[in-house]
Amino acid sequence: MLFERIPGVIMKDVIGSILDIENKAGNIIEEGKNEKLRLEAKMSQDIKKMQDDINKMVSIKLEQLDIEEKNDAKASLKRIKDAAEKKLAAMDDFYKKNRDNWVDTVFKNITGSEKSGS
Repeated sequence: MLFERIPGVIMKDVIGSILDIENKAGNIIEEGKNEKLRLEAKMSQDIKKMQDDINKMVSIKLEQLDIEEKNDAKASLKRIKDAAEKKLAAMDDFYKKNRDNWVDTVFKNITGSEKSGS
């Protein structure tokens, strides 16, 4: 066999080298595991930050929409109020222009003045 022909000192060096390589491989694996944990923690933090940022943006957008809806409602109410005021003013003008005629007509109808020829 191959190992039987290798003198003891060389065999000791070979075994030492193998153990050294195994230790280095173990360290590399441990570093890899640590790096994986670090990256997972970083990704978790990044995801949390993105979620927080998205929630803030949604809150801001909802506030903006709420303000816009309130402003739209105020504008609609103002338009309705203005239109109602114009109609009331027109009705008031119509009443002022025609009230004397209406009073005369009602009076004549009640008293029967037109029929009697007065």
